[in-house]
Amino acid sequence: MDKKILITIILLIIGLGIGLALDRGNSNASPDLVHNVLWPGDRPDNSAKIEELIMLEIAPYKTEYEMVNISTKGETNDIRVRVTATTLDSDIPDLYDFVYENNELLMTGYLLEAIPAMYRNDAIGIALTDRDLATSVLNLGVPSVKRILPRTSEKFYAPKTLLSVSWKGISALIDPDERKVVQIWKENAK
Repeated sequence: MDKKILITIILLIIGLGIGLALDRGNSNASPDLVHNVLWPGDRPDNSAKIEELIMLEIAPYKTEYEMVNISTKGETNDIRVRVTATTLDSDIPDLYDFVYENNELLMTGYLLEAIPAMYRNDAIGIALTDRDLATSVLNLGVPSVKRILPRTSEKFYAPKTLLSVSWKGISALIDPDERKVVQIWKENAK
C-alpha cells in the first residue's frame, strides 16, 4: 500500500477519534433517551448548567423520554426545580424535584410511574407469585407501579433500580432482574 494512502487513513482515524471525543464532552447535548426539553416561563441565567446536571440525574425505565419540562422557582443560587418527564409508552409522567444551590443540584424527591405497560404488567405478575400477597390483594383492584432509584432501594435491598407494586395498604418491592419479590409491607403490620 502506498505510504501516502496509509498516512491519510491514519490521520482520518485520528481526526474521527478526536471529533467523537470532543462531541462526547459537549455538556449541552441531551442524552439519547431525552428527545425534547422545554422550559416553560422564564429561564434562569444558569439554566444551561441546571439542565446539564438534571440530564445526569434523570433516566427513564427501559424507554425514552419524549418530553422533559423543567420549571423553576427562586433566585439564582436558591432555585427549586420540578422536572416532569413523559414517554410515549405511558400515560403517567415521571416527576423529579431538585434544589439548585451553590452550583450543585440535589434531588429532594421523585415519583416515577412512567413505566411501559409490558414492564408494569410483568412487575404485577412477579408480585402475585407470592401466595400470601396474592390472597391479600384479591379484591383490591389495579395496583400502582413505581420505579425506585438505587439510592433509595439500597436502604431496603440493594443499590439497583427496583419496582414497587402497591395496592391500598399493601406494597411489594420487586427486583425485575431477579424476577422476585424482595420485601412486602402491609399497613398495620408490626
